[in-house]
Amino acid sequence: MNKSIAFLTLLSITSCVKAEQINQPIAPDFNIIKVATNGEPYRCEGNAIITHDQSKTNLTTLKYFGTSISIDVYDKDNKNIEEALCHALNVVQKYHYLASNYSTYPHVTNIKSINNNPDKTHQIDPKLTDLLAASIEWHDKTNGYFNIALSPVIDLWRGYRAQCKGERKEQDKCQIPSDAELNSVANLTNIRDISLNTELNTVKLKPGMSIDLGGIAKGWMAEMVYQQLKKDGVNNFMINAGGNIRHYGVHPEGRNFTTAIENPICKKYNNQLLQCQNFEGLYHEVITGQDITVVSSGNYLRYYRVDGKEYHHIINPKTLKPKTTGVSATLVMQNNQIYADIISTALFLMPIDDALAYADNNPDFEAVWFLNDTGDKTESKGFNNYRL
Repeated sequence: MNKSIAFLTLLSITSCVKAEQINQPIAPDFNIIKVATNGEPYRCEGNAIITHDQSKTNLTTLKYFGTSISIDVYDKDNKNIEEALCHALNVVQKYHYLASNYSTYPHVTNIKSINNNPDKTHQIDPKLTDLLAASIEWHDKTNGYFNIALSPVIDLWRGYRAQCKGERKEQDKCQIPSDAELNSVANLTNIRDISLNTELNTVKLKPGMSIDLGGIAKGWMAEMVYQQLKKDGVNNFMINAGGNIRHYGVHPEGRNFTTAIENPICKKYNNQLLQCQNFEGLYHEVITGQDITVVSSGNYLRYYRVDGKEYHHIINPKTLKPKTTGVSATLVMQNNQIYADIISTALFLMPIDDALAYADNNPDFEAVWFLNDTGDKTESKGFNNYRL
């Protein structure tokens, strides 16, 4: 195994125990990260940390999209790296403000603005128009498994999850939405009720509707960061947007970049299981390639428990509930990477036979599925081409 893996997230291991001896990990609390712009929404200083070492320059920010975003640049003779990284951060900021459904911002009309007054005609940024147009198009391309109009249902689940904390969580007294509650908002999830004018850059929704770009915005942003870095003359870099990995160029050692995909069960249990104490157990795939995107979707990080049963954050539009089978789907994409988040989400939600057929009929990507807690997997026909 090549020891110089370009992207590894090795957490410190404090104990080694067998799966049957360890209690279930505590479900994470639901937190909303709001960004205070302080009147300077595109300020670089103070919103990210830029560091240098012998092999790379790194920018890391924790303020946007509710996750850690880092960019590693491996160009040695580029004197404008810091300026290019600040331009890249500006792209992150722009898409955070546009796509946010938690906060409004005085300098932009965003998703939260639209959701606050859905039946009003909103003038929006062309960048947001592009996001919405792609989202509407991919609803049909994924047979309805990707649906930004599912937001009223997501909000119901999110509200119950947000209440699951403290004593209520400790005593397993949390709840889930009732079928009656879910059915009461089902008629607000029709994608056809989004009126988008791509020429005038306006959008209007059916009264009571809302939209959620959580299944597209982060991956879209990562691809826009990629384009900005190339525009600024950066030749070798890797973007990690909360698990959305984007490669370009070559590693300083002259090889392709390499990405190790964490075993999701190890990740869920903070690497404390006995099976997670070596590289082969900790990472279930190691993949490589030039100019590729790697995205995973799964149920192992954002969930809560009710009566001992886990309910995760990815809602199936067909049932209005979280999918009950599968652990994760990992997508490797070499063309049209801007749609990677959408496809990864859809591949996770589809029945596995449908997902395999969808992947095998699409030349732009390959995928591998982690099916259960015991580590059974399946993969598309060409996935092996990306293995190290």
